[in-house]
Amino acid sequence: MFLFDAGLDIFGIRLYAICILIGILLAVYMGIKEGKKLGIYSDDIYWGVIIIVPISIIGARLWYVLFNLDQEWSFADIIGLNGGLAGLAIQGGVIAAIISVVIFAKIKKISLYRIFDILAPGFLIGQICGRWGNFFNKELYGPIVQNVDAFKMILPRFITDNMYIAGAYRHPTFLYESSLNLIGLIVILLLRKFYKKYRSGDSLGIYLIWYGVVRIFTESLRANSGANEVLMLGPIKVSILISVLFIISGALFLVLKRRFGPNIYYQDIILEVSKAKIDTILFDLDGTLLDTQPLITNSFRYTFAHFYPDMYLTEDDFNRFNGPTLKETFSNYTNDENKIKEMIKYYQEFNLSNHNKELVKPFSGCKDVLKHLSKAGYKLGVVSSKARNAVMKGLDLYDLTPYFDVIICGDEVSKNKPDPEGILKAIDILKPEANVLYIGDNKSDILAGQNANVKTCSVMYSPKFTECEELNPTYCIRDLSGLYKILDE
Repeated sequence: MFLFDAGLDIFGIRLYAICILIGILLAVYMGIKEGKKLGIYSDDIYWGVIIIVPISIIGARLWYVLFNLDQEWSFADIIGLNGGLAGLAIQGGVIAAIISVVIFAKIKKISLYRIFDILAPGFLIGQICGRWGNFFNKELYGPIVQNVDAFKMILPRFITDNMYIAGAYRHPTFLYESSLNLIGLIVILLLRKFYKKYRSGDSLGIYLIWYGVVRIFTESLRANSGANEVLMLGPIKVSILISVLFIISGALFLVLKRRFGPNIYYQDIILEVSKAKIDTILFDLDGTLLDTQPLITNSFRYTFAHFYPDMYLTEDDFNRFNGPTLKETFSNYTNDENKIKEMIKYYQEFNLSNHNKELVKPFSGCKDVLKHLSKAGYKLGVVSSKARNAVMKGLDLYDLTPYFDVIICGDEVSKNKPDPEGILKAIDILKPEANVLYIGDNKSDILAGQNANVKTCSVMYSPKFTECEELNPTYCIRDLSGLYKILDE
């Protein structure tokens, strides 16, 4: 029985509630870390917690009410409006959580076994912390201690003093269950780490067996405490009955999943996810990191006004200029190689001299994202079709250069995008261990990434996003912070 409205408090908050909250926070923290190893996004875990924790509390409350029907329950009593939630049965919460997890996994299309590998340690952590709330509430205790001297010698005084209840020292069943669950948690973690044939999802089966055995032990002690705290179904102790069913269910789960389920080894999943983890991120520059559209438009306008003063250019024309090299663009207007060179030089001189904060701005969150990724240990690089002097001026304008481990520019390769030469050159310099992601804003970027056989990402704020989407890039992001979800940062 869990009492939210009894016991000590800190600043008006019941210590029992604080213990529960600590258990939830620790379970979520561990779940996030485990989720990263198993390839489950943190957002999915957060949503799972938001949905499943309230359902578990409802399940625990209804389970308690169900086996106390001899009391007169009003709806206000059941939902805790009269005196708080004085009565939650954890086994009901566990059952509700498992059912809701199965549904959640199906809806989110996440491996159920992987969620079980997160859920089972989370259960144990919650129960380890939650039982200390029973200690503060002076509840769920065992029979009278016979050897008081040994009791005081073995346990700290703050425990023995609080276990002096109804004129006698009582067995701290909260401590027994909390300690045994801690051992169970350690057993699961050690098995997953060192037993190579540990299968994905086994954590749930082991939890059910372990917790069932532990609960039978502690419930047997509580039954002899003299306190009327044990849930009963006629002459049957409900918690012991359910514990037996937990043990049987856990054993059947482990046997049947080996017989009929996809028996995937836990460590193989960890290795697979580790190999697939992106560790290197390469960016296009213009239109991806920096909004240079005003500068590009003015540069082309200035160049065409000089070489083709009578030509009228539309917005569509200017949009088409983004992506191709200057030579490719100007070749659409003349076959004269010398004139093309003059136009390129004219364009670059204007572009370079007007690289200022009025015409060039970083996209939203650019610097913060680069700073975070660099600090997190990702290798970062720029692969651009622009000449180095223009690239460096743009990066230096907003102090972005220090975040990059490699910068490959258009005048340093023989073939520009969509040829993969620049990306492959960056990869060769960085020598990443696993996976590369290339992020761009136009078709030539996505094609270059695909030609380099790396993951690709298109930014949705690009005016050419629809064209990029047709190439089926690996990812699409609304803004640069969308990388956090891809990388699960």
